[in-house]
Amino acid sequence: MAKKNIADKYWIYGEDAELAACLTSYLTRVVYNQRANYIRALMKIKEHECSIEDCDSDIESQSMRSGNSLEESIESKLMWEAIRKYLPKLELKECEVMIALYIDRLSVTATAAKLRVDASTVRRRRDSACDKIRKAMEEK
Repeated sequence: MAKKNIADKYWIYGEDAELAACLTSYLTRVVYNQRANYIRALMKIKEHECSIEDCDSDIESQSMRSGNSLEESIESKLMWEAIRKYLPKLELKECEVMIALYIDRLSVTATAAKLRVDASTVRRRRDSACDKIRKAMEEK
């Protein structure tokens, strides 16, 4: 026995039927256009993105040239994303120390040599910057 479609019992007659047909065709066109716009936007994003497996050889050749491994470069990018939003709350000297220590991955003595300050000054600036970042994170 065939099932009766629920939509079959709601018939529209007369002018309402014409209006419903126009509205249905209009909505169908709108949905198709929105879907096309979405697919176009998605394709633009996909043009700029690629998977890490596709770029593995390029990444390895770049990491060999720079001397950093892939894991170190990803870790430095993640560290940058973590502290980037808190850098405006720090003083300029503290920003330089944090970038040298955590992004450039320099040691305290190398950072001190780069900034032409004492190693104890670098430690003090790092500690004060970490305290400020910690307080800012606790506020959120």
